[in-house]
Amino acid sequence: MILIIDFITFLFRCGGITNCENLINGISILPYSGEQISILKIHFWAKRIVIENKSYADNFCTPYYRELVRRYCGVKEDGVLEYGAEGKKIKEQLVKCIWSEQLFKKDKLYTEDGLRMEVISSGLWNMEEGPDFKDAEILLEGKGVVKGDIEIHVCSGDWVRHGHSKQKEYEGVCLHVFMWNDRKNKYIKLKNRLIPQLELYNYLEYKLDKLADMIDIENYPHTGSANAGPCQKRLSTISLDDKWIGYFLDYAGDERILIKAGRLGRRLSTQTFEQVLYEAIMESLGYKNNKEQFKHLGTIVSVNDIKRLIPSDVSIKERSRKIQALLFGMSGLLPSQISRYTSAKDKYSLEYISDVEQIWSVIKNDIENKPMDGELWSFKYSRPGNYPTRRIAAISRLLAENFETGVFRIILKSFEKIDGNKSGTDQIKAIIRNTESIFLELYDEYWSHYYTFGGKRLKNKGRLIGKERSSVIFINIVIPVLLAYARKMNDMVLEERLFKAYKLHSKLSPNNVTRFMNYRILGKDTQKRNVVNTARRQQGLLQIFKDFCESDDIACKRCVLLLSINAIV
Repeated sequence: MILIIDFITFLFRCGGITNCENLINGISILPYSGEQISILKIHFWAKRIVIENKSYADNFCTPYYRELVRRYCGVKEDGVLEYGAEGKKIKEQLVKCIWSEQLFKKDKLYTEDGLRMEVISSGLWNMEEGPDFKDAEILLEGKGVVKGDIEIHVCSGDWVRHGHSKQKEYEGVCLHVFMWNDRKNKYIKLKNRLIPQLELYNYLEYKLDKLADMIDIENYPHTGSANAGPCQKRLSTISLDDKWIGYFLDYAGDERILIKAGRLGRRLSTQTFEQVLYEAIMESLGYKNNKEQFKHLGTIVSVNDIKRLIPSDVSIKERSRKIQALLFGMSGLLPSQISRYTSAKDKYSLEYISDVEQIWSVIKNDIENKPMDGELWSFKYSRPGNYPTRRIAAISRLLAENFETGVFRIILKSFEKIDGNKSGTDQIKAIIRNTESIFLELYDEYWSHYYTFGGKRLKNKGRLIGKERSSVIFINIVIPVLLAYARKMNDMVLEERLFKAYKLHSKLSPNNVTRFMNYRILGKDTQKRNVVNTARRQQGLLQIFKDFCESDDIACKRCVLLLSINAIV
């Protein structure tokens, strides 16, 4: 097999990519196992990056990462199960978060075989192969303190489906935790031991749909849980150009954007680009605590509803206030709808509240959908600048300022406008600046000075959307939506500009997952960590985490990054 690998490398240098691909595609006639053939194919793609010493995604987002993962690593989507009347889906990652944070009634727990139990320690979040939590401690009726590992699943039957009884790594499990007991077994048998089981659903602190809204699973595990992955350990023992790591992250980052573009593009069968963009921006403004609430608000008050109900022949200030009245009224957040606000005392608040309440009293008769319950919105876990009231004011101002043309067309124009006096790179940087300024330069006569209705007035006028959130919207919303548009319209010029903007955009502020992955893959080596110097590469970290590190079905030894590293050394 080593001879074949050497021959592929030689052929690559002499004959180019096509000859290598032909050899790889016909290699199944050789006496190698499927796993060996997969390794050869991964070796080819990995060598391709090293030998050329460049990223193959020069002009457009590439599917190379996707091909590696889907063909050779056997990645499947996490196990999900629908719950509730709306048929929402729950991922195993959510169950892990609930266990880690102990968001259940800790003083009322009983195992499936009827034993009273308490959780002393939920354990350490494990990112290696094996059980999900290590070194946990539970107090079990009749047995005292029991120490061991915890395995988490959506359904009890996943233990059998994943084959854990036959895996040595799971011999230390002391408790099996799941959301639902679909097999109705009281315990599992493991090496002549009876392992107790806990069905969490009956003991949840809140309803499952509320927990799903409260918890941002992408922010777990916490950075402190990060262990050095096998990829980091392997990189520490070999001499590999840091550029290779960067290019690999580029590939993974491309895949993340392609997935988002595909997801948004599928909505276009029933919605306009303007509506798709509007809903995506709304969801992004919700952060983790109000994402679902903003998403719902965007569906019950569509762009067409706003166009129909709000006059165009008024000032931007008046138009913005009317949109605010509509959105606040439909969100259930007006002072007349909810008791969370103290009575306004200052003249600015009294005047503003009176105005929007009066507008709402008229406009509410012309909209079919029912307003939301204002109590569903979360203020508790948000910074004041991120309060839903402030964000609703922001989207209202954005729509008011771009009412005639539409936000989508305004953003599209920013990518079409080119300054002939600037170099290619400077032009792309100008596009990024101009597009982000559409979100960054939003101010409001009232909400730039307040966080809530009738709250304390701020001395200085503040932006409704900050620099960091504007950049997040650019990467996570603008690029994917416009990419879906470019591909539908076969606009290669726009797609190339989008890709160049994606390549050039500086990295965003780190979140828990990017911090975790930075350490897990690159360790404390400053030079290696500096490889993650763009938003594109941060997105690559997030994609690898989603595909491998958080997956219960994919062990590290089948991770495309580790396989690629091993294939080229």
